Amino acid sequence: MKKDKIVIIDGSSYFFRAFFAIQRLSNSKGFPTNAVYGFINMLLKVIDVENPKKLAIAFDTPAPTFRKKLYPKYKANREAPPEDLVKQIPYIQKAVDAFGINRMQMEGYEADDVIATLAHRANSESYHVDIISGDKDLMQLVGPKIALFDTMKDKRYDAAAVAEKFGVGPEQMVDLLALMGDSSDNVPGVKGIGPKTAAELLQKYKTLDGIYEALEEIKQQKRKEVLKEEKALAYLSRDLVTLKKDVPLSFGWQDLDYKGPVEALLGPLFQELEFQNLIKRFNLQGATEAVSSFKRGKYLAVVDEHQLQRVCKDLRGTKALAVDTETTSLDVHQANLVGISLSGKVGEAYYLPVAHVKADDSSAQPIQLSLQAVQKHLGPLLADASVPKVGQNIKYDLQILQRFGLPLFGIVSDTMLASYVLDPEQSHGLDAMAFRFFGHQNISYEEVTGKGKNQVLFSQVPIAQATEYAAEDAEVTLALHEKLFPEVKKANLAKIFSEIEVPLIPVLADMESTGVLVDEKALEKLNTQLEEEIEQVQENVYELAGEEFNLNSPKQLGHILFEKLKLPVVKKTKTGFSTDESVLETLAKSHPIAQWLLGNRELVKLKSTYVEGLLTRIHPQTRRIHTRFNQTVAATGRLSSSNPNLQNIPVSRDGKYDIRSVFVAKDGYSLFSADYSQVELRLLAHMSEDPELLKAFDRDEDVHAYTARLIFGTEEVSSEQRSVAKTINFGVIYGQTPYGLSQQLKISTSEAKSFIDNYFARYSSVKTFMQKLVAQAQKQGYVTTLLGRRRFVKEIDSKNRMRREMAERLAINSPLQGTAADLIKLAMIDVFKKLSDDKLEAKMILQVHDELVFEVPNGEKKKVEALVLDSMENALQLKVPLKVDSKWGERWSK
Repeated sequence: MKKDKIVIIDGSSYFFRAFFAIQRLSNSKGFPTNAVYGFINMLLKVIDVENPKKLAIAFDTPAPTFRKKLYPKYKANREAPPEDLVKQIPYIQKAVDAFGINRMQMEGYEADDVIATLAHRANSESYHVDIISGDKDLMQLVGPKIALFDTMKDKRYDAAAVAEKFGVGPEQMVDLLALMGDSSDNVPGVKGIGPKTAAELLQKYKTLDGIYEALEEIKQQKRKEVLKEEKALAYLSRDLVTLKKDVPLSFGWQDLDYKGPVEALLGPLFQELEFQNLIKRFNLQGATEAVSSFKRGKYLAVVDEHQLQRVCKDLRGTKALAVDTETTSLDVHQANLVGISLSGKVGEAYYLPVAHVKADDSSAQPIQLSLQAVQKHLGPLLADASVPKVGQNIKYDLQILQRFGLPLFGIVSDTMLASYVLDPEQSHGLDAMAFRFFGHQNISYEEVTGKGKNQVLFSQVPIAQATEYAAEDAEVTLALHEKLFPEVKKANLAKIFSEIEVPLIPVLADMESTGVLVDEKALEKLNTQLEEEIEQVQENVYELAGEEFNLNSPKQLGHILFEKLKLPVVKKTKTGFSTDESVLETLAKSHPIAQWLLGNRELVKLKSTYVEGLLTRIHPQTRRIHTRFNQTVAATGRLSSSNPNLQNIPVSRDGKYDIRSVFVAKDGYSLFSADYSQVELRLLAHMSEDPELLKAFDRDEDVHAYTARLIFGTEEVSSEQRSVAKTINFGVIYGQTPYGLSQQLKISTSEAKSFIDNYFARYSSVKTFMQKLVAQAQKQGYVTTLLGRRRFVKEIDSKNRMRREMAERLAINSPLQGTAADLIKLAMIDVFKKLSDDKLEAKMILQVHDELVFEVPNGEKKKVEALVLDSMENALQLKVPLKVDSKWGERWSK
């Protein structure tokens, strides 16, 4: 009789991988849930793929293992695990229990030893074993009846796959690991022996013993010497990487029988952690309905003109009207309007279908409204600014409605923005918020459109079904508005929300709709030039390497640099030599090949990310690039840009590849750029009230030269001294450490510390201000901008020094960066209003950090320049003047 396969999961490895794979996930109480959520989804994948009859999961314990006694430096280089990860460990254990899986661990041993013991015993009793892990240490266990499956990479390893990856069989993996070491576990290995060299030695001499028995045969003198010198370390490393197969575990095979999850345990766990997708997957809605504070209301499809007229009349007197659109695309320039949903009172909502079609022949579904009828009856209500409008990501709806002849005015709230100002690092999606605040599970998009090959467009969904989905969105949005807006006021965030974020919505919508014109011919020319230079640079690399290879392959590049050219190994990764940018920068000091490799990477990034990326984003109708400005991404309050990101277009250093120069004004227009000068330093002067810093800006001094005179104690300042002072000025804003400054200035840490100490001796109020910010974060858990925007500072009291210091730097910088964000947003709102009030044709088209870019008719240049500078310089009244640098040109860069 064939025995069941045994599946063994490396629980500790999965837990860590899950934590770092998923960021910024927590429940409504702020408890981190990312590791548990990722771990459960990994677990589900294993269960789906393996369909196990016998299942176990192995974990490490906090107790020291025998390896630590053998080698006290074992894993000594590892930092303490993040506190947010440690907090989730009990929930991981609860999850394993809830899934009915046997948890196995043993003090004094690692999870790998537990796995090795289980696999060895199973193998001896003729069971087949699948080990679920990506850990190379476990590959020594692979054999005829034991395989390793890395579900993260969907890669299964038998003996042949191990040999293909490492150049040796599973039976040689221990000796391979002994030779190459493991930087992540601080296993020393033999210095200078990487995975390729180790494999070559083992292919020839079979074992570590075989290598040392034939040591004198090795022709490479340096290799022979290092092997001889580090023989003890090689054998110590072998002891460290050899997995124990005799851990004293007490179990019977029947203990590993997998009978599926225990719903009585799953429901409360998922409910506490607010895993709505998992609740739905396991049909545990009853667990949430019992505590849901939201009940679906009455939903009506409005399909004739008389109905529409009556509904619009009823909604006119509402305190707030929730508006949502259903379309065929997320691209506002391509999407077609399918329907509009409205809710003026929690408990009822309406859906207005205008473009539903039959799935089989795309002909119009019967009995729905015409767009003309909607424009006639709903149009005046949407355009009436006295009727307050609310939405969820209402910027999108505003643009869609505008395109279809339904201008929207009177926006007073966006629930996504309300959630964002309350806690920037939470999830602000409608479904997530419905569950977080009400325990309510929204109908999902896939429930009405289907999945995969069977998925249809929303326009093909029957109207009755579409009504339940779309009207619910409008009603939930209104309910969230009624829940969140009072919380915004209670948290003293009404100014940030109602005077900055909400008024900014139409400003950004207009900028996105306008777009930016690009010189397509210039962009294509740049592409060709980059292609030719990349080819030449790669030829130079091949010549220095003595052969052609794949520059994008870390494995091949590592071989060339460290095994063929014998360059010094800077650092290693789990899979071999590191060839990242920092490594190449170190090597560039001693070998030209690293300089060319760095140049190649820069050119390839310019070509693929910027030039080719921009070419694909030119809109076929407008021939302009329409980016998306995001208000809810950066925790500091800064705007971000996506699809494409126009905020990280590089500034040309030598004029050779000036990407910004491809952004142009249309005929008869010019581009106008207005950029705040040293805005965060000016805000630092205002907020710290430092006398010296205030004096520098009041006198309109060169603040970097002024700082240089103070810290160097001299009236005459060299360009080098000014450069040092500039680096310190900007470094201080980000809480730069002596080590960080030393790296930037290429000086010793003690010299950097002396500079910083001298800086704070001269600007003593700056230091006091920063100490107050850290104290505020420790007391309240958050810091605020000048206008009250909050940034929560996790790990401010962390026991891990590095994490605590990182949190302190965040506490120092966020109020400055956040106030700079508030400042430019206020300026944008004011400029937009003035351009509209004065009926000017000029358009604001870009916001890049502290810079605004406008496309201006040549006849309006003088008026627009005065208007923009006035708005920017007076957006906030500070103790120092706000200075704006401006310039005109046909192209952005000129």
